[in-house]
Amino acid sequence: MASFPSNTLALCLLALFLTGCAAFKTQDTHNSTIANASILHGHHMTLVNGIAHFSLTGRLGVTTNSKGFSGRVAWQHQSDGDNIDIFSPIGGKVANIIKTNGEILLTNSKNETITASDAETLTEQALGFRLPLSGLSYWTLGRPSNTSLVDYMVWDNEGRIQHLRQDGWDIHYRDYEELNDGYFLPKKITLRSNELIIKLIVETWVGR
Repeated sequence: MASFPSNTLALCLLALFLTGCAAFKTQDTHNSTIANASILHGHHMTLVNGIAHFSLTGRLGVTTNSKGFSGRVAWQHQSDGDNIDIFSPIGGKVANIIKTNGEILLTNSKNETITASDAETLTEQALGFRLPLSGLSYWTLGRPSNTSLVDYMVWDNEGRIQHLRQDGWDIHYRDYEELNDGYFLPKKITLRSNELIIKLIVETWVGR
């Protein structure tokens, strides 16, 4: 049987002890980070859920199986409706969408007014793609829609959502901007469904 000098045995035991301490410390740090991110997420969502209206301007890109669109967007959202202007890349107004509690109206570049029972049908008829306006007013703020269950959600260490799946849409967030009073709102949003990819880059945010 092999024998070890007493000092060698002591060093081995010390090494094992230190290794075990390091493992526990790493695990504790990881658990603490997760717990802290969860607390920050709750605080962040409380702030975002309190936003009753917002306005933004930015760039909009849409890709479908058959065609694509890119341009600019100016959006004013109120608790009782939306007013959205969509512009071509050279600045011409492509459409104005007005949504209230009772109806949805779209006025095209020819000043023709089109109505439909929902925004998805309306935008598909007039623009060639289905704009998920009901959910988009929530997702644009970086929060889930309250109209259906969430399939999947993950947030970063600051508690802000990075990835969300809901209503058949796969939504990714890149970059957040800090507004007044500690609000953080998304700058780059990508939404994917089976038929459509929507990219929204927010250039100016006013949220309340």
